[in-house]
Amino acid sequence: MAGASVTAARRELLGLTHEELVASLSPYIDRSFRVDQVERAIHQRGVGEITEITALPLELRSRLAERFVVGRPRLLESQTSEDGTVKVLFELGDGCTIEAVDIPEDKRRTFCISSQAGCALGCAFCVTGYWGAGRNLTRGEIEGQVLALRRLRVGDARGINVVLMGMGEPLLNTENVHGALERLSQSISWRRMTLSTAGVIPGIQAVARWPRRPNLAISLHAPDEERRDRLMPINRKFPLAELIPALRRFPLERGRRITIEYIMIDGFNDSLADAEMLARLLSGVKAKINLIPLNHDPVLGESLMPSPPARVEAFRERLQTKGWLATVRRRRGDRVSAACDQLRAPHRAPRGFRRSNLSF
Repeated sequence: MAGASVTAARRELLGLTHEELVASLSPYIDRSFRVDQVERAIHQRGVGEITEITALPLELRSRLAERFVVGRPRLLESQTSEDGTVKVLFELGDGCTIEAVDIPEDKRRTFCISSQAGCALGCAFCVTGYWGAGRNLTRGEIEGQVLALRRLRVGDARGINVVLMGMGEPLLNTENVHGALERLSQSISWRRMTLSTAGVIPGIQAVARWPRRPNLAISLHAPDEERRDRLMPINRKFPLAELIPALRRFPLERGRRITIEYIMIDGFNDSLADAEMLARLLSGVKAKINLIPLNHDPVLGESLMPSPPARVEAFRERLQTKGWLATVRRRRGDRVSAACDQLRAPHRAPRGFRRSNLSF
């Protein structure tokens, strides 16, 4: 795997569009089809070094390797949970660190990847926000997490699902996320990729205009404006009164639904009355509801604790009686802080939470 630091004389190929790749490689290759060979090797086969592109003549591989590098993130460490979930810490070319997660299952595996090196949204339940904002990732850095995980864990792309549910808000980095997903779609179906957003309405509208779209998931987490304001400061800019109509308008292909993600916090948003409010709020949205018992972390304090299993099940049953498809997300990777909202890339100082958000 290529290291995170490369010389200035060598350009990174990962993240380039086809047109950019042609412009970069053309001066050094003898035939135009060689660009397609390089492109397939990087994005479909997932090679980590130019010298591994065996379709190219050895002399050409050596010549290109002097000028270009694939540009993968560098693995710093990995942690494996008892359930087989693996969390990895990557270092990027400028020293920024991000985390990604590999969640293996019987017939598939899910890669949870990051879109930013941190997060500025400051959601009260999310540990990433506790460590503060970071820059947008490039197209290559987003795709590179999947390619690096493939190389580390499985080899090829068969049976892989990709979810943008790691560090950062994908729709504050819409252009690079789109470019990365376009590249990933060469080996992974759009139906096997999911983008999760806290509800950035202009970004949702932008995704609606894409010719091909991933599955859309919305971090909702409260059935009314006042409680969502307290959990998610972004609600003050993009309130439920505007978000829900945007979801009703979102174009869905046949058989697809928006996933509503709902974190369940003990005594805060988990009553049967809350389930009925949520059912009414989502009227007219073609959706399924995924209930997520809060993954507690010491930095959250004692005011944010997960709902008891019996209350989660009663909430789910009440939603079903109202006609909604509701499921409970199985906890994976929490023993290594790899579960939902636990990613932090801790090689930096935390900023903490604004206390007003934690007064529950």
